[in-house]
Amino acid sequence: MQTITASDLKQNSMRLQDALRSDLLVTKRNKPFVVVMDYEKYKRIEQYIDKVANDETLKAIANLENGTDIETYSSKDKLFDDLGI
Repeated sequence: MQTITASDLKQNSMRLQDALRSDLLVTKRNKPFVVVMDYEKYKRIEQYIDKVANDETLKAIANLENGTDIETYSSKDKLFDDLGI
């Protein structure tokens, strides 16, 4: 992920094109402020999160009924691997 400052982004909006190749972390006063990413990638993540949320809700209900633990992701890397991104 590339990192740029908010000031740099304001002065050079063409840097947004970089987000098509790699996510772009924008900092403000040396702190993470916002991430810019390709819209299609965002939509894939959003759809996957909706699916996982629905699946996890159903699993949680079933697990509560039979007393077993709920399986979750232990890292964002595993989640992104499953997303194919």
